[in-house]
Amino acid sequence: MYRNMVNDLAAWQEKEQPGILLLKGAKGVGKTWCVMDFAEAFFPKTIHIEFDKDTILRELFMMPNRVEFIDEQLKVLTDIDLQTVNPSEVLFVFDEVQVEEDLFAGVLQYARQRQQFPIVIIASWVGQLPAENLVEEEITIKTMYPMTFEEFLIANKAQELCRIIEQEKVDGLKSDLQPMILNYLRYFYITGGMPEVVLDFIKHRDVSNTDVLQHRILQDLRDDILRFAPKLLVKKILQVWDSVPMQLTKENKKFMYGAIDVKARAREYEGAVDWLVQAGYVRKVWKVSRGIAPLEDYIDKKSFELYHLDHGLLRNTAGISAKEAEVSEQVFDEMNGILSEQLVLAELTLNSNIKELYFWTSEATARIDFIFEDDGEVIPVDVQTRIRTKAQNLKVFHQKYNNRMAIRISLEPLSFHKGRLNVPIYGLWNF
Repeated sequence: MYRNMVNDLAAWQEKEQPGILLLKGAKGVGKTWCVMDFAEAFFPKTIHIEFDKDTILRELFMMPNRVEFIDEQLKVLTDIDLQTVNPSEVLFVFDEVQVEEDLFAGVLQYARQRQQFPIVIIASWVGQLPAENLVEEEITIKTMYPMTFEEFLIANKAQELCRIIEQEKVDGLKSDLQPMILNYLRYFYITGGMPEVVLDFIKHRDVSNTDVLQHRILQDLRDDILRFAPKLLVKKILQVWDSVPMQLTKENKKFMYGAIDVKARAREYEGAVDWLVQAGYVRKVWKVSRGIAPLEDYIDKKSFELYHLDHGLLRNTAGISAKEAEVSEQVFDEMNGILSEQLVLAELTLNSNIKELYFWTSEATARIDFIFEDDGEVIPVDVQTRIRTKAQNLKVFHQKYNNRMAIRISLEPLSFHKGRLNVPIYGLWNF
């Protein structure tokens, strides 16, 4: 399946000296598949080392000054002689370097001495790896997430709809096309963006197996917590992870430690939250106390919301079956619109013009789902899958901060009126 990350990999490979690329992302988002698909298209030979499966090589790379010996071992395993091969014809792929604390540093030490070869390092981790801060200027860093709606459409061979959505701002959208687009969007709500689930849907055009696959992915994530998380934090990490759907569906979406355990205190669970964020299992959105630039000056360090890795997995954990969602008229509003907020967060995260997303609440009941800066302007974003004419969130924010522009994200076609831009959820990737 096509992934936009392939374009980034191709741009990196076309550099005169590609050097080292570090590709990060949560487990299961398609990093390895994407890199190997890219390797097959651009390189005659690939050396792929999976450190989660090969303990011998894992230990070898963590030993200092073993470059020549490693070359010998790779020759035995791959039949590639690094002394005679053309470096531009071989791609190194070092996979799952996060499985040992010192492994990334060991791989990096080897890679620095083989920089005539293009090298991709993959980590199932979103946060900073040990020693990464020391080499940020030497390497290209990319982060991969679950599939976007655009990628979902392309995977379903609906490229023409992508072109139509791209042209909506110029040509408008024909009324007979919106039901077709919304039908694809309905199934994207159900499958989510995890590639394994999307691929199964494409093959069978059926969601019968969707819940089974999502449940297995969720179990794999739990197994990784048990396997790799600090032992003293495992129980608390699982408690936080299991509480995410409930935290998002309560009236106040602010993450409450007391919702996990009435006796829970922030200091006891902060490490667990941090681990989940660093691993990419959840996404943290901070609250800002004021809608004034720069927003980072007004971050409320005591208030944040935790979103899930993927909206399809979130639906599954909330107990909404794929079959139920397929026939429901309320699929876009499930969980009080949280599935839509989760999807919007994912799509906006990939927008290169948005550096950071926050949320805001008034002293009363108004809530701005997301807020960001663009060229010094503060832009509030209100997610409304069903237009509520009496919704006052954006109005309250405008009265308080006199912002010049606001965004409403809904199922309605693209429009602009009196400083308010309505962006359809299905076209967020083109926003």
